[in-house]
Amino acid sequence: MKKLSLYIFLVLIFCNVGLAERVTLGFVGDSCKMFNDSKKKFGKEFDDMFEFEMTGFLTGYNMYVAENDGGTKKMKTLDHNSMAYAYSNITEYCRKNTDGYVFFGLIDYYNSLPN
Repeated sequence: MKKLSLYIFLVLIFCNVGLAERVTLGFVGDSCKMFNDSKKKFGKEFDDMFEFEMTGFLTGYNMYVAENDGGTKKMKTLDHNSMAYAYSNITEYCRKNTDGYVFFGLIDYYNSLPN
């Protein structure tokens, strides 16, 4: 029984260590270095997939703001710019901040949008 408990404990510890770098799922949770490398490696396919992820992340973040605020007053207008513009914004963010994280760039972009 002690061995089983120790085994379960070790597995859980190692699982948590392995997941520590991924605070969100998908490319949005990557570092800017990984974002830049994936963009170069996969090209147009990466661009198309990332736009969907970006839309989902921004929508989810917008809903999070609404839930915490208790209303829609602080929600942002997500279609103020085109998705192509938003994608170029995060691409530029990661070009300048290779040690940064994609989701911080998306939060910066989100904060720049009008209510």
